[in-house]
Amino acid sequence: MTSNFKQNTTIIITVVFLMFSCQMVRKENIKKIIQEWYGKEILIPTEIEYRILGRDTASSALWDRPYKIFNYIDSIGCSSCQLGLFKWKMLIDSCNLQQLDVGILFVIHSSDYDLLSWDLKENHFNHPVIYDYNNQFDKLNHFPPVPYRTFLLDKDNKVKLIGSPIDSPQIWELYKKEIKQQ
Repeated sequence: MTSNFKQNTTIIITVVFLMFSCQMVRKENIKKIIQEWYGKEILIPTEIEYRILGRDTASSALWDRPYKIFNYIDSIGCSSCQLGLFKWKMLIDSCNLQQLDVGILFVIHSSDYDLLSWDLKENHFNHPVIYDYNNQFDKLNHFPPVPYRTFLLDKDNKVKLIGSPIDSPQIWELYKKEIKQQ
């Protein structure tokens, strides 16, 4: 019984150590991503196709705003899950109610644009979305891993903040504070 206890204790200590080690590595990776991306300019391809509810539209004025929330989504994983359309609709409504002068940009590189169009229509998402058929945005910018592909950009398309305001109230508060400084 004593050797079992020692063995189990050793396993528990090892698991706890690994958990803390992974957290340390993750914190270092996050710090590295923030350092690399803060102030970096998001490059924009010359040809962009905007759509609202799956139909062509012209929405280039979004880029002229003093601040932009830029959200890049690709076909890795569940695009519908990554989109979070209901949460984004709530955030857009909040921006309008608070009269925040911010453009909200969705750039989507998908493996199934028919499904994407259906999802946008099904959710009544009537905000412009950029269909990035040839993955030009990522080819120009080399975006970081999935949880770090939402940015607050300034008037020059330089990264001011990183993180999704729909997934974290703290990040949303930081975004609003920065936007209100204009």
